[in-house]
Amino acid sequence: MRTWMADLIGLAIGFALGGAVLVHFWPRIEQIRLPDIGVARPAPVAPPLPQVQTPALRAPVRIAMAPVQPALPPDIVNIVPAPAPLPQVNEPDEPDQDDDPPPGTGIAGTGFFVSDHLVMTAAHVVPACRRVAIISPSIALTPVRIAARDRTNDIALLRTSDVTAPAVLAIGRPTGAGSRVFMLGYPASAGLTDPESTWGVLENDKLQQVPTFNPRQHILMEASAVRHGYSGGAIFDPRAGKVVGIVRATLSADALRRIPGMPASGLAIGPGSELLDSFLQDEAPGADAFPADQWGDDPISVLKRATVHVLCWH
Repeated sequence: MRTWMADLIGLAIGFALGGAVLVHFWPRIEQIRLPDIGVARPAPVAPPLPQVQTPALRAPVRIAMAPVQPALPPDIVNIVPAPAPLPQVNEPDEPDQDDDPPPGTGIAGTGFFVSDHLVMTAAHVVPACRRVAIISPSIALTPVRIAARDRTNDIALLRTSDVTAPAVLAIGRPTGAGSRVFMLGYPASAGLTDPESTWGVLENDKLQQVPTFNPRQHILMEASAVRHGYSGGAIFDPRAGKVVGIVRATLSADALRRIPGMPASGLAIGPGSELLDSFLQDEAPGADAFPADQWGDDPISVLKRATVHVLCWH
């Protein structure tokens, strides 16, 4: 009996000691055995995300890029305008000339009064004239002399001391992009004192990005009826009641075909108000004063009275 009890107690003590040893060395055994038998260890579990509200995303900002405008073709920068042929009219008599000069040839264009005794026109209308005269429905054929000329920008001033202007025009900026403008001119189909008229639409806004074109210094317009003889005439904005440029030349249909939105034909060009005003102030300071009796008149009526036919004899 004692022997059996002693064996049982010894067995219990052995199991207890073995369990303690196993518990003590089991983590090390796991570290050694797990890689050897290829058992995957469980991945750590991340804590759940806190309850936050997702911020709203702003719409992407869209930047509108203006199309790159091409430079003006050389045939615009170096245009060679041509006025109308001289109509059949006798040259005006001059006090210091006893005999009438022999008949001559010449050219003709259009001009307008900017003061009581000054007429503005294009320089190419009076290039090398033996004699110059003006005539209109309001004034008889009257000799004038060339007071100033800017061949680069194609502007000229004519002076007369024999007549007072029936009306004068002021120079100013257009009312806005795409403004409608009105023009009078003396092409070959017009009468000696009966000008033709037409409307145009400014196209300057399509050339804002062209480095060789200053929209304040030049006027570009769609005006398909403008032709030889309109040269030197006022490009008139009736809403502003101002001259915004003068007619210089027409452009070919191919000249501006690369400009987006530009009309394919019927384009005309000329010096704008900035150049006209600068030229007038340099050559005749203070000459652009309105007479008092003209205020309140219909702008186009004033334009018609101020416009003249310019005749140049070679």
